[in-house]
Amino acid sequence: MLAVLLCFNDGDILSESIEALLESGHHVLVWDHGSTDNTSSVIQRYSKELLSSYFLPRSLEFSNLYPTVSRTIIENYCSKYDWVSWPDADEFLEGPDRSKPYVDFVYDVFQQGYTSLRFDNFIYWYTEQDDTSLTSSVGRVRYYCVFPDCAPRIRAWRASVTNERHYNHNTPPGREYPIRFRLRHYPARSKSQFEKRILVNRAGLPRNGDNHHYLALARNLNKSNLRTSQLHFDNGVDDLHESITFDWRVLYR
Repeated sequence: MLAVLLCFNDGDILSESIEALLESGHHVLVWDHGSTDNTSSVIQRYSKELLSSYFLPRSLEFSNLYPTVSRTIIENYCSKYDWVSWPDADEFLEGPDRSKPYVDFVYDVFQQGYTSLRFDNFIYWYTEQDDTSLTSSVGRVRYYCVFPDCAPRIRAWRASVTNERHYNHNTPPGREYPIRFRLRHYPARSKSQFEKRILVNRAGLPRNGDNHHYLALARNLNKSNLRTSQLHFDNGVDDLHESITFDWRVLYR
């Protein structure tokens, strides 16, 4: 199993992302898209455990990022692997439930001949109940709600059908598994981190001439301090709740 991570100024959660993939048996490739935080030092710390790491300059336009990386893995890696998992650096992959690990579900999907997986986007958000003494983002940020109508999250597929990726939204060829997997997504790990992400790190980020996603978040920044009563709590054991307690369109549209 091959894992691909794209990074830009997510150094505070990157070690957890890398470790989660290593512990689940993936060989991990990391691309740093011109980070200015501690991302490079985190990558260096894991240099002996990573399959490889790459640096891409910030001058490479975001719309060309996923196609550039996908062409590299098609040319150099896909023939050597059975499966590709490609979460963003702030995303963690799970099966349809927590009865067994993600990789065990993937094995079943692979054996049944399916070629790709789609993930429901469970967004985790900082709240007033977070234990700020914890350095672990995953340990600290425990409140979440699913975002059912967000853009498609296609984050894993059979290596042999890897195609040129476009923000990981376009479907690879073949049969998509009919049951959705789950993706734990941590875009807002603290108030200060989230504000810097929106107002500095992602400000002006070009997406084929449009930046609707981050412009909407910037416009709705005053609504981003969510209460625990608006979200579900993840105890790390029970299955994630799919009921909608918060409408993410308040922030994202």
